[in-house]
Amino acid sequence: MDGSVIADKAVRSFDQHKLKLGLFGLNCSGGLSATLVPERWQGTWQENLAIAQMADEAGLDFLLPLGRWKGYGGETDHNGGSLETLTWACGILAATKHIMAFGTVHVPLFNPIVAAKQMVTADQIGGGRFGLNIVCGWNLGEFNMAGVELNAHEARYEQGQEWVDIVTKAWTSDEPFDYAGDHYSVKGALMKPKPVSGDRPLVVSAGNSDRGREFAARNSDMMFTGIRVDQEEISDDIAPLKAQAKSYGREIGIFTNCYVVCRPTRKEAEEYHDYYALEMADHGAVDNLIAGRSARGRFDELPEAMLRNLKQRAGGGNGAYPIVGDADDVANLLIKLNAAGIDAFAMGMANYLEHFPFFRDEVLPRLEAAGVR
Repeated sequence: MDGSVIADKAVRSFDQHKLKLGLFGLNCSGGLSATLVPERWQGTWQENLAIAQMADEAGLDFLLPLGRWKGYGGETDHNGGSLETLTWACGILAATKHIMAFGTVHVPLFNPIVAAKQMVTADQIGGGRFGLNIVCGWNLGEFNMAGVELNAHEARYEQGQEWVDIVTKAWTSDEPFDYAGDHYSVKGALMKPKPVSGDRPLVVSAGNSDRGREFAARNSDMMFTGIRVDQEEISDDIAPLKAQAKSYGREIGIFTNCYVVCRPTRKEAEEYHDYYALEMADHGAVDNLIAGRSARGRFDELPEAMLRNLKQRAGGGNGAYPIVGDADDVANLLIKLNAAGIDAFAMGMANYLEHFPFFRDEVLPRLEAAGVR
């Protein structure tokens, strides 16, 4: 079967806004913030339920969980407490009305037929509001914990392609099918019920490496990629990604992760950013985050300013892009990044329940007035 040809009729309930916004990492202790502050996010179900319903009522577009099995250590064991994402999505979708909830799935840990059934169940519960975030794997410690071998980088995406082929076929085929690949063998597979859309849920996958970007362009409706260039260069960085998707006859949107620190004044926002992400950072977890996400060590040899920025981004948002300032600053930067080609922003906050209401009351109206929501 040709895995490059996958249906483009994914559920698009969150496409009502040009600039799409959601919360990221709320299912994990600490969220995106490796910090020791008293208001540190705990990630309990009660917190998740409360912020999910608040975000739904505010008109946010999606909730995106981190697929996490093991913490980053440090004093808090950052992200060490986590709610599994497919069962989490079922609960969130049952308790909300409009917002989309994603499941973040590590390909090597989930049998494709079993996962397809789990995801259809979530999609049925949400009336078509489930989305899939595919992760082909990168965290060796998590895979060792599960007793699953992590393939070499190229082989991860080869396995991921087979996984996507099988899941998509299970969601769309009305007849039993076989599949014989290097990683999976399926015989007489037939799945009922189908996704609510009659096709497949919205699919997102990360694309930071060249191979990851190719996989996302080939298979995803939205590509999740970090902002890795200066603001002025974002359009040039994104253009090849969209062109690559078009080479497969597909259109693709761009997701990115960020964290937001928004206060009545820019000074207050910058001071709180320094406080929770530097002064009160969980330094052990920050060091582990940086080391685990880099193929190159020796960060102590970087210039002091660069190292400080790297550590602040790790402590503030798991390395995500910082959006810091007053309501005008935050709204204007989101608008600028959207104009550069980023369609959706998955946002972290030091405490979602405490900090989202100010964003809701001050930033969202500015975005609406600008015509992007």
